[in-house]
Amino acid sequence: MELTVRRKAFLEELPDVVREVVEEYGTDLKGIEIKEDEKGCYTVMITYERESPVILS
Repeated sequence: MELTVRRKAFLEELPDVVREVVEEYGTDLKGIEIKEDEKGCYTVMITYERESPVILS
C-alpha cells in the first residue's frame, strides 16, 4: 500500500526535513515533492510504501 504524508517547513528547514525523511523511511521511500505556497512556506509531500496490515478473523 502506498501512503503520502505532508510536512510544512520554511526554506532553511528543508535540508533537515529531507534528511529526516530519508532516515525514517529508508528504502520504503518512493518520492518527495516540495511545493512553495504564496507565503514562502513549503509543503513536503512524502510518499512511501507500507505493507498492508494482516487482518485476523
